[in-house]
Amino acid sequence: MSENNRPVINNRYEIEKRIGRGGMAEIFQAKDLLLDRPVAVKVLFAEFATDPAFVERFRREAQAAGNLNHPNIVGVYDWGKVNNTYFIAMEYVNGRTLADILKQSGTLTPMQVCDVMIEVASALSSAHQSGVVHRDIKPGNILVSTTGQVKVTDFGIARALGAGVEEGLTQTGAVMGTATYFSPEQAQGVFADQRTDIYSLGIVMYEMLSGVAPFTGENAVAIAYKQVHETAPAIKDRAPAVPDALAAIVTKCMAKSLDDRYSSADEVRNDLRRFVEGMPVSALVDQIQEEVATREMPKISPDKAEARREVSSYPPYDDRGQQRTAVFVFGALFAAIVLLAGGLFLYQTLTRNSTNVSITVPDVRELTVKEASETLLALGFVPIPYAAAKDGVGNDIVYSQDPPPSVLARNGDQVTITYNPASTPVIVPLVRGLTVKEATALLAPLGLVLSIKEVVNDPKVPENQILSQEPKVDTQVRSGSAITVIVSGGLGLATIPNVQGQVANAAQQLLQASPYNFVVTLINEASATIETGRVIRTEPSIGAQAPAGAAISVFVSTGGNKTAVPQIEGQTETDALALLAAAGLMPDVKYQDVPATDPNIGKVISQGTDAGTLVDPGFVIRLTIGRAATTP
Repeated sequence: MSENNRPVINNRYEIEKRIGRGGMAEIFQAKDLLLDRPVAVKVLFAEFATDPAFVERFRREAQAAGNLNHPNIVGVYDWGKVNNTYFIAMEYVNGRTLADILKQSGTLTPMQVCDVMIEVASALSSAHQSGVVHRDIKPGNILVSTTGQVKVTDFGIARALGAGVEEGLTQTGAVMGTATYFSPEQAQGVFADQRTDIYSLGIVMYEMLSGVAPFTGENAVAIAYKQVHETAPAIKDRAPAVPDALAAIVTKCMAKSLDDRYSSADEVRNDLRRFVEGMPVSALVDQIQEEVATREMPKISPDKAEARREVSSYPPYDDRGQQRTAVFVFGALFAAIVLLAGGLFLYQTLTRNSTNVSITVPDVRELTVKEASETLLALGFVPIPYAAAKDGVGNDIVYSQDPPPSVLARNGDQVTITYNPASTPVIVPLVRGLTVKEATALLAPLGLVLSIKEVVNDPKVPENQILSQEPKVDTQVRSGSAITVIVSGGLGLATIPNVQGQVANAAQQLLQASPYNFVVTLINEASATIETGRVIRTEPSIGAQAPAGAAISVFVSTGGNKTAVPQIEGQTETDALALLAAAGLMPDVKYQDVPATDPNIGKVISQGTDAGTLVDPGFVIRLTIGRAATTP
């Protein structure tokens, strides 16, 4: 398409070229005309735009990712309708997918795997803390930029923890995800939490190290069967050079049982960091002690067994630990275990067990939403009421729950209770001034849902306290309504967004706006690579965290003394020399004999330095000029 005839979406996004195509949408590189920055625009295929399930999945991606703010998650800026379909505008990442990298290189080194997976685990940790499970972690959804930054994308089937059952999207029994990478619980269509993403993370690491996925088959059904019923070949069998510690991390991620995996993405990241720095990893400690316990089981007294369980805990990763090294002293592993098996282990074990103890989810169906909420709250769960009318069910009676009864869950987990709302209006209580947890506990028995609209940094109000609510107190609303609140983030930290290359004024407006509220100082700086008037860098640097409202410096290019090499291929010798002289460059002419009828006689066949390259004044450009070959 010509530059003068490029389509513009929503009067803002100028489409430049197509850069990808998925199962439900095409992705284009575009220019945000308002903020003068590159973006990626995902456009839903028109044939899916009439399907409510596809549209809802598309909307969910925009909503799930749009609510996340992390340097390792592709940012979503906007979404809307265009013509007869829908679009999402998101951060443009100049790079390749991990799938493309693996296709080209086959495998990655253990250190390269750790570098990528530490950042992916950081992204998942942020998503999980925000109540979002990705559910489709795979190499195609992991982007690696040209600068080496890793970003997770495509939250198309992400599930909000505690979200209500949605027909065709997350309904119990539905299988969503990619068979090669999804978890046994996904293959069975049962409840999935953050540990589902950890299983997929293990599959991806397995493929990065060995060059092949652990389970393959003729079709998705065959692969799904293996995910549930078969044990993956040991990573060491397929890649013997993989260090034992890293193999243990992969194995723990891929455990069939949810309870045998890492309980959080933070734990995965911390173990990977320990491996990188040559420290013993908790996964290998657990594996060794499990093997020892299995061999010695008949000889272990109850006291010794209890002591062994205490030793199985592991201290958290220390960011101030040893410097990175590729030398791993495995012979000292047992000595390290003994040294670490003191009071710190016992403390970690006791405190972890107090918060992560498994609890059986009760059956709250046939109870009123108030009774169900109170029952769940008493056991330490967070009830999430979801109003959905159903014939034959009494007013305010719960008829479905997720997770289902008898499933093991943990203290603080969310349980969605779907009920038939009564027509009697509910009086909105006062939640302003309460914490999110307190407000949820107050609203749930009333059949109302807490919805966080925005988190605003306010140093005068404690973090997690509600600043305002809508509807107001004493307003009458229908059961199942959402009470929208704005929550204080306290003093808060903000991640400095990538404004490099943006026009200075647009970057300044972005940084000064919510949620950053930075005090921006523009500083001029010469640059031979960044166009005049555009951002070179920031201080603190892009991607760093700074207190919201802090002062930051933005360095703006004033240009440099370099000059761009003109396009001279195809020019006559006279014109080429004139162009170089005008640019302050020097020619180095070489002649090449060509046939007497060749159209390149007297013209530049090639130039030694590509057009557009920035060079110093007086730089010598080699020209190859055609001349008619003389007859012997």
